[in-house]
Amino acid sequence: MEAKPGVRAQTLDRALDVLDILADGQARSSHDLAAATGLHRSIVYRILRTLEDRELVRRTVSGRYTLGLGLLVLSRPVLGGAQVHLHEVLGELANRVSATAFFAVPRGDEVVTLVAVEPGREHSRVAYRPWDRAPMDRGSCGPAIRSASPAQGQERPEIAWARETGYVRTVGELHAGLTEIAAPVRLAHGAIGCVAVVFVSGELDEGNAAQAVRRTATRLSQPSSEVWEL
Repeated sequence: MEAKPGVRAQTLDRALDVLDILADGQARSSHDLAAATGLHRSIVYRILRTLEDRELVRRTVSGRYTLGLGLLVLSRPVLGGAQVHLHEVLGELANRVSATAFFAVPRGDEVVTLVAVEPGREHSRVAYRPWDRAPMDRGSCGPAIRSASPAQGQERPEIAWARETGYVRTVGELHAGLTEIAAPVRLAHGAIGCVAVVFVSGELDEGNAAQAVRRTATRLSQPSSEVWEL
């Protein structure tokens, strides 16, 4: 991995790199992690032992490593009441447009889903899971998030479109045959999130879906929203 500028605690930084790699949900061996981080296997092994003792990673029966349950204890206060509020609001959106709705935030050059809700009515459902990741430059959420900031040099046309219309529409960029419609959610302290719906292309009235997504984004962007302080 590339060296990071500034004064840092090197061992902690390396441990966080290991956790970040495992965050995609794929179990990896110490050899895999050494290759991904560029660290010697002995260093990675010591990091893994420490993280395992703290239950931040766990070792599977095959000898590979995944994230541990201890992270749930640490992460629970982060969302707090916002998670309940998101489930409620996204559930309303999902049922209104008959599509899976989700809320995501940027992390580096990726967008990470925090909460996803499928519609309750019988319909062609698209499965989205919490912690699913997508590249910032693909799909609808990345451009939607970037549209909330001033233009910077050459941008995707979808970003300029979002500044005018309040939403982004993409087709098949992450998964063939699926359409995404997303809008930026402006949070406290300048942070930006994204609310979106995903559905089988051609199945829904996209105009109604876009309007519902924009309204939901506006609702979540209000200071009275429990999501606003994320």
